[in-house]
Amino acid sequence: MIYFTSDTHFNHDKEFCWGSRGFNSVEEMNNKIIENWNTTVTNEDEVYLLGDIMLGDYQKGIDILSQLKGKIHIILGNHDTQKRIELYEQLPNVVEV
Repeated sequence: MIYFTSDTHFNHDKEFCWGSRGFNSVEEMNNKIIENWNTTVTNEDEVYLLGDIMLGDYQKGIDILSQLKGKIHIILGNHDTQKRIELYEQLPNVVEV
């Protein structure tokens, strides 16, 4: 299966991000996205993640991304800095940036 998603904004600790999505905290949002993703996606699936993947603490964002199933293809967004790109490229579940 092939999936497309975007703007996960993992760790975007601003209420306008997680609150507008119906969550009480950024942690709740992160955990629900991980749960929904891994309930839907298998390790054999291709996932195109279209930008604005994470903000804030790099390590927390990478820890979250490492939990996601599938072969992830990252299309960069305006929040995806050079440092984040370097970290994405190190993840075994990311097949292309």
